[in-house]
Amino acid sequence: MRPARKTVLLIFAVLLFLFFRGTGDHGLLDPVEGINASVALNMAGRRDFFTPLAEDLPYLGRSMGFWWLSASALLLFGWTEAALRFWSALGGVGMAAAGWFVARRTADGRTANYAAVLTGTSLLTYAASQLAAPYTLYAFCVTGALAGIVYGFRDRRFFLLLHGASSAALIVCGPAGLLLPWLCFLLYAHLTAQERFFARAFFYWPGLLTTLALGGGYLLLLRYKNPTLLALMRYLPAGAGFGSFSSTVLFFVFGFFPWAGLVPETFRRARPGDWFFILPSERVNTLLLVWTAVFLLFGLLSKDAFFLAAPLPALAVLCASCLAEAPGDGGAEILRRTAVWETRFFGVCLILGLPWMYFRGAGTLQKTLMSLVPWMVFSLLFLFAWRRHAKTGRIGKLMLQLSFLAFLSLMPLAGVFDLLAGSLSLRESGLYLREELKLNRDARIVQYGANHPSLFFYTAKPSLPVRASPTPGVSGQKILDDDALDAIWGGPQRVFMIVERNQEILRPLKKAPFSVHEESGRIVLSNRGASGVK
Repeated sequence: MRPARKTVLLIFAVLLFLFFRGTGDHGLLDPVEGINASVALNMAGRRDFFTPLAEDLPYLGRSMGFWWLSASALLLFGWTEAALRFWSALGGVGMAAAGWFVARRTADGRTANYAAVLTGTSLLTYAASQLAAPYTLYAFCVTGALAGIVYGFRDRRFFLLLHGASSAALIVCGPAGLLLPWLCFLLYAHLTAQERFFARAFFYWPGLLTTLALGGGYLLLLRYKNPTLLALMRYLPAGAGFGSFSSTVLFFVFGFFPWAGLVPETFRRARPGDWFFILPSERVNTLLLVWTAVFLLFGLLSKDAFFLAAPLPALAVLCASCLAEAPGDGGAEILRRTAVWETRFFGVCLILGLPWMYFRGAGTLQKTLMSLVPWMVFSLLFLFAWRRHAKTGRIGKLMLQLSFLAFLSLMPLAGVFDLLAGSLSLRESGLYLREELKLNRDARIVQYGANHPSLFFYTAKPSLPVRASPTPGVSGQKILDDDALDAIWGGPQRVFMIVERNQEILRPLKKAPFSVHEESGRIVLSNRGASGVK
């Protein structure tokens, strides 16, 4: 086997290990993972793949393809968190593969390897791959559409990939997956005066047939099975992300950690010298810049920061191309300026970011600080290696060491997810209630002062929220008051109530509760004693 192929296999073998390692070790994080898990479990259990239900209520979401894949994973791999996160982890590897595929056509194999490493070791890619959510699959599909455009420059048969990947993004995430790649292509064609090239790609008849078969067939199926979902296509997806442009850009730059220092120098070198007269050699970079900007803007409008994973592979290709050019004329200056930006960024993150997390962040985030110590050590080593080799200009040795340190810096972050899940997830309580429900099938579950949709994944039974906020996107959810709780608590059925340790029950229960289960963050109370005891 050729050394170049061995390098590619090694990169993706390490990424597979990193992204799949520990996906089943921590519980589901609400509300994103909890909602997706609830919908997927309903589809797998009820065999109804066109009615997304969160618990037993309609959910106004559009990630149908992701829910279908998640339901199939539950059927194949079992009722576990790892099965839910299987496709997200695979999508993270797919993002790196798509970035490699794009860079392989625009440059050489070394640049493609750089692009794969930069995509796979970015913090946002890793975080999105550990969540049961469609972000990485969406990013993989749209980057596949980008590859169809890039390869279509020389061979129009690759326009089939453009049509197929954008249609798959429609199914996985919604209409933005189909519209945004074509919008980026149209803007690029207008900037470079290649409208005929755009028309040739759009009207490529095998591609049009693919779009009609996949995209049109999907929409017709929804029209027949669940017309309400089509009405939701007119709206941008609402998330729990940031709401301002500046904070979204900061999240995007931080999500490209530890390679964020490359971004300013990359943008400076990649932008055309004259936007009104773009040279042929600048056209691919123009496409990548337009692609990054459009998907970055979509992340802002959607108010869901994890949608910012979509432009990461395109940005990684730009950065990889900038690194590959460094050994040429002015290479030492490029690396020196990049090292300066890296130092500034590390200073902001480590000197200002961590103290802010400790003093102003949530208590659950403060508990993760000790697990961040190994990450900080590898990050400082990363910075030291970058500055040391920036003086020599030996890009090969530089990237070898930086890639190794970037891979190592991701490994301790799995502990961050475990600690967050230990404080926020209802895994222990949910598994306890799952066993109790085997003995008390008619029992009812109450959440007091909270509304965690992930509880349904562990118990397969709807719960009743009391004095809580409704779950975003769930239609018809009712929040009970203290009077309704008293009626349920004093009834003939066994009732389990989950209460956060710091949550005060505002009205004393008429019947004294029994504490039947305790964990670090919450208590499970019941109106009966242990199972079988009245």
